[in-house]
Amino acid sequence: MLSIIHCNIDRRAIEKATKQRKALGTKVTLVDPSGLRLAINAQSASWTYNYRQRGVDYYGKRHPQKTIKVGDPVTMTPQEARFRVEEIKAEVRAGGDPVHTIEQAKLKAEQADFKQRASSFWLETYRVAFLGDGSKHKNDEFMHARTALLELNLLEAPPQSISAKVLRELVMLHEAKLSTGRHRFGALSRFLDFLVDEDVIEHNPARDLSRRHRPKTPKPRDTFYSIDELKKLWQPREKLSSNYLLFVRFMIACPLRMSEAANLTVNEVLLPEKEIRLSSSMTKNSESFSMPLTGLMIEQLNFDNSDNASRLFQLSSKVGQPMSAWSYFNKTVRVSTGVLEFNLHDLRRTFSSLMSEHSDFSESLVDSLLNHKRSATRQGVMRHYQHAKNLKQRREVMEWWCDFLEREIING
Repeated sequence: MLSIIHCNIDRRAIEKATKQRKALGTKVTLVDPSGLRLAINAQSASWTYNYRQRGVDYYGKRHPQKTIKVGDPVTMTPQEARFRVEEIKAEVRAGGDPVHTIEQAKLKAEQADFKQRASSFWLETYRVAFLGDGSKHKNDEFMHARTALLELNLLEAPPQSISAKVLRELVMLHEAKLSTGRHRFGALSRFLDFLVDEDVIEHNPARDLSRRHRPKTPKPRDTFYSIDELKKLWQPREKLSSNYLLFVRFMIACPLRMSEAANLTVNEVLLPEKEIRLSSSMTKNSESFSMPLTGLMIEQLNFDNSDNASRLFQLSSKVGQPMSAWSYFNKTVRVSTGVLEFNLHDLRRTFSSLMSEHSDFSESLVDSLLNHKRSATRQGVMRHYQHAKNLKQRREVMEWWCDFLEREIING
């Protein structure tokens, strides 16, 4: 049974009502002339005030009565509680809704706390939302952003801690390795763009860096191999594991990117059509791609004990795992072949250079087999209107290239 007592609330009235509540064993509520109420329960007591928002709702009805908690008698005196009630009354008279105001302030505080979560949390959110397809390019993007935060000791700090000054430190950290610095800075900047889009931070501090403080562009690599060097790579002077040797030979014959070739599976090789077909998730530029397949390429593929989803090249020492020890791979090939500047990516440049030097095929047709982003290799109106795959012509290029290899490299 509820007991309501109207009185001028003071300390004496509170003590008396507390004893009364114990005697009655039920809730007691004191009501002050100001409208202030004190609800005394078995374990607690609280100041409250009932009000009704002015005006009518969308349907022309009066707003419902609401109860707002003002505080408790342990931390707030009756006089302080009355003063707070007067503030609430003033807000209601001005057309406000105190309960709504408190809820909005609470929500805003929760949102602020949420935005202050560690950068590692937001980086994982970024990975799931935008980098979740598992392609090497997306994995590298995540790795560079995460490593940059680790290098800055900000992985467990809130994103608001990332400033332009901090990003300058990242650039300075990689002054000796310009390519690494650009990868780190670019990946972190794109992550910060995501945070801006999600309203976690107001702007991307990477955009505040002046040109002189941004990562410098590394000198373009221009290494490509001569016919004599390709001979050494095709037939090493020292023993090279069969898996490594087949992969090197395949990369000489087929100008795919190393990650595309290393992760090539049985179901991506269509022998009847004589094509390799890569989905958009498997390529760097996120565009599907078809590579004509020649007999020389097929000779380097190992279909033994391979199901449709398994990799054709088992390059990792851990069976079934993707290759990650590329530095070791390159070092091993250098020692075995004597080509001391060997790098897998340079084989693509070799393909393009030797084709231009020894054949009559156009540079644009040869370049199309490297699967570069169209916007980077086609200019002006052609960029927007030319989307032909030129599969027949590209097949002719690959057949010419493999005939050239057999004539000059393998049998030469």
